[in-house]
Amino acid sequence: MNTGLVVVDDTDRHRLLLETAGELAAGADAELVLLPMTTTDEVNAEREAIGQVSDAHVAAYGTDTIENRLFHNTGQLAREALESIEGEVDFTVVPKIVDANTEATAILDAAEEHVCDHIFLVGRKRSRTGKALFGSLAQTIMLTFDGQVTVELE
Repeated sequence: MNTGLVVVDDTDRHRLLLETAGELAAGADAELVLLPMTTTDEVNAEREAIGQVSDAHVAAYGTDTIENRLFHNTGQLAREALESIEGEVDFTVVPKIVDANTEATAILDAAEEHVCDHIFLVGRKRSRTGKALFGSLAQTIMLTFDGQVTVELE
């Protein structure tokens, strides 16, 4: 592995995945690209909640604010998760706001843009019917990405 892309969120499973990716990166002297994502639906819900407090706050609460928050929160999470690993792990945080239907595309685009040869992500356990009806983000990545994929199941 030269560069690994880690899809990051602030959950215990994602922290565990980040630690695993960090250990592999340290052993291979590789870099990590951390990809925190939020959806436009979540952004709109936050703006609506803020709008109930003050219209002035909504005007100041732009896309750059959300991406900055993702950037800083993910950086802090990574420093905490990677501090116990022997060796230094270099990482870059690349926050993305995506449409709920374009998560797989955003992950694959980020992997290509940063020349990643390994993707780490957390998958959800679903019934066979659920997978057939709604698809699976992890399955889409595994079938489409031309490299290694590590999936931590929730």
